[in-house]
Amino acid sequence: MKKNNISLLILFIVALGVISFIAPSDVISTKYKAYFGCVYTDNVQIDAQTFKQLMQQPLCAKDSASNIFKVKSFEITYAERGLYQDEEGLPVIVTDYTSESFTGDTLTSYWKKNFNERLYKGDTVYFERVICGIAEKKNFLCKTLKVVIK
Repeated sequence: MKKNNISLLILFIVALGVISFIAPSDVISTKYKAYFGCVYTDNVQIDAQTFKQLMQQPLCAKDSASNIFKVKSFEITYAERGLYQDEEGLPVIVTDYTSESFTGDTLTSYWKKNFNERLYKGDTVYFERVICGIAEKKNFLCKTLKVVIK
């Protein structure tokens, strides 16, 4: 009898762990793509000036037929490369990561200002968990977008 209880407990813990990794029911994973400034998708390398111009425009999502959909929310991870000195005074490149979540389809004024002041060659911006809305209660998760500054 005790063995059955332990087996049930282990099964419950494993099931709970599996369920915790499933996407929320209102988000359906699909092959929609996020577009930076409704122009660039997937992995792209652009110069800092182009990035600064496109960040003024909203993100959008498109399906395989190039239909445009409004983005409801997204997250960014900003990988900022910096040149520092190690303990011996030699130069070393270190990447600092900053993340934030956004509601809507545009960056906040804080992030626009931050990118205008700090964006430099070698930095990378990841647009992750981009969620677009198709119908009233149907949300779709878009593929991650990676923008490298050249």
